[in-house]
Formats: sequence, C-alpha cells, structure tokens
Amino acid sequence: MSVVFSIRNKKSMFGYQKVMPAKDVLNLVEGVLTYSFEEAMLGRPLKDFPAMMCIRYGKSCLPIILRYLDQEHAYQFILADFATLEDWRLILEWLSALARQLGNEIHDNLGTSYDADSIFSFDYENHLLKNLQNLEKDPDLHQYQLQGFAHPVILDRELLRKILDSAQPLEEFSQVVKKVQYSSAFFSQVRFYRQNETGGIIGSYSLTEDTDTVLPRVPFVPAEFVEKVNMDEVIDWKVNLVEITGNPDMPESYKPVGAVNLEALLDALDSSEFELLDANQIEIKKLSKERLLQLAQL
Repeated sequence: MSVVFSIRNKKSMFGYQKVMPAKDVLNLVEGVLTYSFEEAMLGRPLKDFPAMMCIRYGKSCLPIILRYLDQEHAYQFILADFATLEDWRLILEWLSALARQLGNEIHDNLGTSYDADSIFSFDYENHLLKNLQNLEKDPDLHQYQLQGFAHPVILDRELLRKILDSAQPLEEFSQVVKKVQYSSAFFSQVRFYRQNETGGIIGSYSLTEDTDTVLPRVPFVPAEFVEKVNMDEVIDWKVNLVEITGNPDMPESYKPVGAVNLEALLDALDSSEFELLDANQIEIKKLSKERLLQLAQL
C-alpha cells in the first residue's frame, strides 16, 4: 500500500502551462536527487520520464516516486505506507513547495485536499503507527520486506513488537530502517548453481577477509530467481570464504580458502563478531585472515 498525492498543473490561456523540467521539480527542496536517471537528462520535462525514484541522501530511506500524469495534467508523488519519519517530512515539504509554486491544492488518495500550509497537518505519525500495529497483528505474518532505496529491510512479529513496545516506536522503526540503508557493509548476493553429482541446487554467498559483510540468518530465494529456482531444490546454502593476498584493488588478489555451510558459520561466530540489522540480516564485522582460515575448517 502507498499514499498518493497529486497537484494539478497550473492553467494558462491555452490550457495548462508547460510541464516543469524534472530538475526544477527536484530543486524545489534542498538536497533532493533521483537515482533513476543521469543528471544530464533532467533538463527535459518531467512528463518525458515514466517515473523517478527520489531521495534526500543522508536522511531518506524509502524513495518517493515522482511522475507527471498527462491525462490528469497533474504532478504525482507516491510514498510507501512504511516510509520513515524523515521520508514523510520530506514529501510534505516538497508538496508544499510545489503547491505554492503552482497555486493549486494537493489531493491525496484518501479523499482529502490540502493547500500549501495545511498539508503539514497530514497525520503521518498516526498513519505509520497504525500500519505497524496492523502488520504486527496480521495472523499470516512471517516476514515482511520493505524495499529501501539501497537495501531491503526485513520485519517480523518479534521485531515489530520490540519496536511498538519502545518508548518512541516511530523513531525506533525509522532508525532500524535507516541503519540498513546507510550500512557501509557489503551485502552479499546469493548465487545459485546446480551440483553435478546430485542435481540439487546450491545457494552460495561470499565472505571476504577484512570486509564488513551482510548475510541472511535464514536464506531464501530472491524474487529475481523464483522463476528459475525452487526453494525445495536447494539442498545446501554455502558461504565462500575469500582471503586477500595482495593489493585489494586487484581482482587477482582475492583467493578462495574454503566454503562452509551458512548455518554452521553463523553458529560459530562470537557475539562480538556480528550485529543484527533487522529480522533476518546479520552484519558480520571485519574478520582477520587468521579467523577466516579458522572458520574454513568447519
């Protein structure tokens, strides 16, 4: 679910004024950028782009989707229900600035209209809190994935209860999401290959010497692989351990030292060697060559 806001374009003598260049819409508020298109393209009218994913780097967590609807002659902003407090503050500031420039009202998909000032009365805190509460109560909840601008965030009932029981649940939730988005660790992506001997599929991650790395506690088949890989076919989940033998900027310096079972690896880690980021992602702190070689013996 998402909340959708729209602002009709300003009328002119012959219909509607020209659609603003994308860069002018982005520049209405300080620090907003899009990672969907190259900066050199942004001088074109916003209507030339299907949609833009927009953030304020350093604060945003979930992207704001920006586009122009020709049939409605309107600028449209879309924000996911589980956006963080900073995401909500940004979109309200942005909507206010555009509404003021165009001299038109803001309409949301909940049936309410606002002007450039009253948009700040949108009760996003209550909206977010209710969504978190409803998700926690969902009897079918196992894990819920939010797609941040940089990385997914995994929520489950245990984490949601911890968030909701905190003194400031909305701030707590926002910090969980932000910590994942701005982690400097390497997020290891799974690769799959079929084992010749058994015909079964192996899921493989990597963990490199002296590199903060994020691995899943419970592995899964990502959406981009579901048409090719059946979870029932995966007979093992491995982690390839890699040492650095020379200049880390040279690919030939990276040498495999072994492959171990993911669960066995995580069980062997000391509590000081990792940190839970969310309900399923673990950030493993930089491991020395000696420690990596030790783990390779599992």
